[in-house]
Amino acid sequence: MPASAVPVSAAAFTPQEQAEVQRFQREYQALNKAVYTKQNLYGTVPSLKKPFKAGTLKASYVNDQLAYINYYRDLFGLTAVKTTKQGNKDAQTTAAVMAAINANPFINQHGLPSEKRPRYISKKNWALAQDISNSANLNFNASPQSAGDVITDLLTDRYNLSGSDTGHRAWILSTRLSKISVGAAYGTNGYRYSVNQVLNVGDSSRTASREMVAYPNAGIFPIELLSGTGVAWSLYFSNKIYNSVPKITVTDNDTGETVTATNVKNYSYYGFGNFQKVITYSPSNLKLVDGHQYTVVASDLATYSFKLFKQSGTSQSSASTVKSSSTQTKSKLSQKDLDQKGLAKYLYKVGKKISKVKTKKVTTTKAVKKKTKSKKSRKSKKSKKSRKSKKSKKSRKSKKSKKSRKSRKSKKSKKTSSKKKSSKKSSKK
Repeated sequence: MPASAVPVSAAAFTPQEQAEVQRFQREYQALNKAVYTKQNLYGTVPSLKKPFKAGTLKASYVNDQLAYINYYRDLFGLTAVKTTKQGNKDAQTTAAVMAAINANPFINQHGLPSEKRPRYISKKNWALAQDISNSANLNFNASPQSAGDVITDLLTDRYNLSGSDTGHRAWILSTRLSKISVGAAYGTNGYRYSVNQVLNVGDSSRTASREMVAYPNAGIFPIELLSGTGVAWSLYFSNKIYNSVPKITVTDNDTGETVTATNVKNYSYYGFGNFQKVITYSPSNLKLVDGHQYTVVASDLATYSFKLFKQSGTSQSSASTVKSSSTQTKSKLSQKDLDQKGLAKYLYKVGKKISKVKTKKVTTTKAVKKKTKSKKSRKSKKSKKSRKSKKSKKSRKSKKSKKSRKSRKSKKSKKTSSKKKSSKKSSKK
């Protein structure tokens, strides 16, 4: 969690670094941060019922998202990518299909393995959605965001359902990525289904634009992209094969503090981003300070340094503490599920406010059901008791009535008998 600002001594930026910092700050400020909702997202509003139509996105949304992708890729020294008309059309159809069926945002939706095709969606569109969703970064969100916020979520990868593998980040920062597609649609459940196809035919055989991509990157790096919990750090290698797990240390060169990385994992098996090597880790409880320089040493794999700056404005020597990812202890997908997911990874994110509302709503619903059931049960028991009581009273009343009638009958019988006897006596007399 970000800590309060503290006075610290910061390493001075060289003239070249200062120029780079100012360039990235200018470019970041120029990015469109307009928030998109269901009301201003579409160029052509989709029809999510019969007849099904995928609709189109506003050109500004597509351009904004691509601008963020290329801003981040430039930050890591990677070449820019583009979108294609057909690619965006396919991604939009996929997003619209998921929105039409209100695809469950809490489970893996790559290939739509748990969903059923409704009749109003053609077999062709359904097959397309299965194919594209299985080769894309997916983001489901119920709160308003800018087009760039979606990409930032995928880059930090803090909401990754399967933990700290940073698969979404690897695809955005792929050294072999040639193009990307953009699709988005709102379901009636309030979720926006975002689709960015990243697994392209032929990309794996392309020449990598560079060998290593580190997060944070060597040189200068925005402190905002490391702030908060659940942001894993990573090392990707385009061609180097390394099967073991390295020992990693991170040193603050300004204070001399050194920490040993925790949660070091090797995810090379999945081939994220068409990288040969994928290592992720957490820098323990290392304090990160704007303006400080840090050195990462990963066994014999890599040694590099970076300085932190604020992309949102002038660096002011603020501090934040990085904590180990909380996603490590939360429930994750099983190894079998991960194997079945292929190269693309699933992302689920909801804004904190929406998440709380949803959680409360679900909890309340369950509670109401339980209470209702409990009330019904008590009412039923009370009713049974009441009926039993009435029956018992009725039974007692009936018995009493019978007894009373029997008693009256007995008395009457005695009287009659007495009269008869009297009559007989009278007759005898």
